[in-house]
Amino acid sequence: MNEDIKNVVSEALQEVFEELKDNTLDFVENTVFPYVDAAIGDFEAAQTAEAEQSTSGWVKIRAKLINTGIDLVWSVTKKVVTKILEKAADDETAPAVQ
Repeated sequence: MNEDIKNVVSEALQEVFEELKDNTLDFVENTVFPYVDAAIGDFEAAQTAEAEQSTSGWVKIRAKLINTGIDLVWSVTKKVVTKILEKAADDETAPAVQ
């Protein structure tokens, strides 16, 4: 039974990956990135709300540092992932040199 489920899941994932193969960059930019952006926004909003309720200056500074760090890392990550996917797409479309 478990082997059957494993095979079904493997086949389904293979089909999805085949469909995404040609549109990976579009999929990541238009589907994955917005979800991560929203999750980061929610996290940062929670950090900011916590900081606003606190009387501690350290909590306020910590929230700003965390949010800035997350923004920086996510910005770089998005650019790197985009460049990797663009390069992979270029490599797939480039004619093979004999």
